[in-house]
Amino acid sequence: MSDNYELVNIGKFDNIINHSFTLPDSKKTIFGKMFLNDDITLTGSEISFNAFRPGQFIPFDHKHTHYEEIYIFLSGSGECEIDGKKIPVKEGSVINIQPEAVRNVCNTSSDIELRFIVIQTKKDSMNSEKLTHDGVGVSQRDQW
Repeated sequence: MSDNYELVNIGKFDNIINHSFTLPDSKKTIFGKMFLNDDITLTGSEISFNAFRPGQFIPFDHKHTHYEEIYIFLSGSGECEIDGKKIPVKEGSVINIQPEAVRNVCNTSSDIELRFIVIQTKKDSMNSEKLTHDGVGVSQRDQW
């Protein structure tokens, strides 16, 4: 590891289905879920990779106290239930869910995995400053 970056290879997305996460408090297990922070040090967000089998859903509804979640759907189809409302999702769908919203996600397909990434970040941590204002060019580049 360098002082300025950390690299990890999580392998093929096809293998995410073999991972699982057990919540320490409830002992409930979510299959097909891998948290990136288990392999790389993140200090401002948490990222999980998910591959749900047909019919699979999170075994509990949940909400957060401080963290919004951004769900980015990569393949398959399903539903996100947010505060009791079922919203269809598919490849290309992106949903930002506020901390206080009760949520769940389900693969409603009969034969295809639902693959998605979830990014958790503290609500209002970016304030009014946009990320594009944070980048600073340091040199001109004409070729790779």
